[in-house]
Amino acid sequence: MILGCLALLAAGGAAGVIFLGAKSQEESSLLGRVQSLFAGGKKTAESKSQGHMYKMEPFLVNLLDPAQLRYLKITLHLETDQGKAGEEYEKRLPQLRDGVLTILSSKNYKDIITAEGKSALRDEIKAKLNQLLSGFKVQNVYFTEFVVQ
Repeated sequence: MILGCLALLAAGGAAGVIFLGAKSQEESSLLGRVQSLFAGGKKTAESKSQGHMYKMEPFLVNLLDPAQLRYLKITLHLETDQGKAGEEYEKRLPQLRDGVLTILSSKNYKDIITAEGKSALRDEIKAKLNQLLSGFKVQNVYFTEFVVQ
């Protein structure tokens, strides 16, 4: 009876190793395909991206929610169409920050919490900054920190 139980345990263990081994090979194959997709996309994005990146200091604003006091902390990176850093950004930084602060403080929680809301916010910030800048244009706005409390 003891030998029967040991044989059953050994068979179960062997089946588990075979099953888990096959699963991990399947997962690693899938992981490899996903990584190659991202690597291919990264190369494409890097070849397109020839502009300069500017990091803005974090913003901390009150959201426009009358029912509840909410804060938004956000950090932006701006990708431009210029190859290297220019003086205009530094000269206009107070105007640029004011424009972003005005936009952010006019939003409520429901406006920005969804993916569509974040995308619309990016577009609105990009349009506002491009109105203020004359020497170069903002191509993309990236959120590197986005916390709502």
